[in-house]
Amino acid sequence: MTFLCIDKLAQSIESVGTDGFYPSLSGFLRSVLPFENVIALAFNGESPPTAVFMRAFGEDVFTLFESQYLPVSYLLDPVYQFHLQKGRQGIYWLSDMAPDNFRRSRYFKWYYGRIGILDEITFFQPINETTTIAISMGTDTASGKRFAARDVQNLRKTESAIRALIEVDWGFRKHTDKMQKASGSLVSNLREIVAARHQIKLSNRQAEVAIFVLQGHSSPSIATKLSLSPHTVKVFRRQLYARCKISSQSELFAMMLPLLKEISAFSAP
Repeated sequence: MTFLCIDKLAQSIESVGTDGFYPSLSGFLRSVLPFENVIALAFNGESPPTAVFMRAFGEDVFTLFESQYLPVSYLLDPVYQFHLQKGRQGIYWLSDMAPDNFRRSRYFKWYYGRIGILDEITFFQPINETTTIAISMGTDTASGKRFAARDVQNLRKTESAIRALIEVDWGFRKHTDKMQKASGSLVSNLREIVAARHQIKLSNRQAEVAIFVLQGHSSPSIATKLSLSPHTVKVFRRQLYARCKISSQSELFAMMLPLLKEISAFSAP
């Protein structure tokens, strides 16, 4: 570790429990892994995440954060879903958390395809049963640079220090006062709002399949998630499309996006 890294680490330690903690921690992380944008999110249950800190050093990849991510996109985001699945603490590439068909999904093109993030690595830190801190670091399409393997290895060497800092800082804070757990579940909420807005009654399985398709899962991946056969998943998918009177993922996305926005608005603290 260089003297610069050590100095930045010392600043992070000194700022624990203050408003300067995440800016200082970001400085330390960037001295180890040269990123071009960073965002720290606090997830609590199914509620919309709270942005603890964000900064772009190159292209402004956060232009759609307030207008698209917080109102609706987070519901389909791999990091949010990994949080709901109670993923283990660690350092992950976006592809490690995302569904197998994620980069070919309509959602990826609609959101990630517009914000300009090229490469992304997330430090994922569960705090307790309901709360997770996720610090996502990225490079942008303007620079065209990807993270070097050596820098990622250096980041992994600091993992225990980062984890300890976040845990201690959380002990000084009361983020949970700003967040509240949403009632119900995404599946049940989606069924209710589809029935109310379109007079379409979906079964639990059909609603589950709809959500997985929107997130970017393929039929084999959905089958694994739901402990079903791929053939059964295809049957539910055909039933879903038939009930909604659509024939493609793009049509499903166009139909469900406004409804997801309503669900998100209802869940927001």
